[in-house]
Amino acid sequence: MEEKGIELAIKRLDLVHAGVSGNKFFKLKYNLEKAKIEGKNKILTFGGAFSNHIYATAEAAKADNLESIGIIRGERTSPLNATLSHAERLGMHLHFIDRKSHRRI
Repeated sequence: MEEKGIELAIKRLDLVHAGVSGNKFFKLKYNLEKAKIEGKNKILTFGGAFSNHIYATAEAAKADNLESIGIIRGERTSPLNATLSHAERLGMHLHFIDRKSHRRI
């Protein structure tokens, strides 16, 4: 490609952070920084039971020593799926709400 004057750059977002994949890292980064600047020690977020956002938020909060709370759309199942069990292992407090209530939020 050099002989044609073409330069190729690839941004590997999957390599930015081991547990916070792709663009989720950048979506969370500034909110977490602001929380820490404001002296907050806890964050709250919303998502579905299979949400990459819940997974990434739990990872990022743990890495930044922040407590995390996930408001999960749907009923708690036993056992939890891989996404939610991972979030809970990282210390995220999970609170389940029915879909009708979730739509009102």
